[in-house]
Amino acid sequence: MTPHSSDVTSDETARYYAARAPEYDLSAGYLTLDADPVRVAKKRRFQQIFQGHDVIEIACGTGYWTEVLAETAKSVVGIDVNPEMISRAQSRCGHLPHVKFRLADAYSLGPEAGTFTAAFAVWWWSHIPRSRVGEFLRSLHRRLIPGAPVLFSDQLEYDVPRVDGMATQRHEDSNGDTIERRVLSNGQEHDIVKNFPSERELVAAVSEFGTDIQYREWPGEKHWELTYISAQTARV
Repeated sequence: MTPHSSDVTSDETARYYAARAPEYDLSAGYLTLDADPVRVAKKRRFQQIFQGHDVIEIACGTGYWTEVLAETAKSVVGIDVNPEMISRAQSRCGHLPHVKFRLADAYSLGPEAGTFTAAFAVWWWSHIPRSRVGEFLRSLHRRLIPGAPVLFSDQLEYDVPRVDGMATQRHEDSNGDTIERRVLSNGQEHDIVKNFPSERELVAAVSEFGTDIQYREWPGEKHWELTYISAQTARV
């Protein structure tokens, strides 16, 4: 059977992040002290939302935000499709007994993943092919109790080529997804999904899954945030 094109682009995005894992913290700015003041307010917002919750974090990467949430959450389970990322996340959060990590596919979360009172993801939505958004949300909401707060945060659109040299060009494919060429420090090139959804698109996507939907842009942080409450009877 020939793989669907959205599956192929998802796989390539995963391969890119596996290859980027050794340099991810540096390239994401997590090791840049000058960027810390910009993240202070964001950390406080996230910690307030998830205080006392059992949180599932989608695409946890190296565990930077997992560690942030763990300061106030009752528990956090970070999932990622890449063993390379999970290994680094475990090293970062190994001292936290209420934090665990699982190797898992966000599009097919089974009962073994657990049941949660909240969900969180940073820099994940932009990598979802538009044809798979519903598939992902159904997978996620099977793992959430009704009334669970959900938060997605991702980047506002930026120009290419980027100053950091990672994103060199961008185009739209036949599926309506934005494909961005990324270059790693070793010269490897990867064409990955990097969508920049509108507020209208985001709200429409989650409308059947939640209530109290709120969208906000934070230009100083160069990010948007989408929050909502998991519906009592989401169609999953």
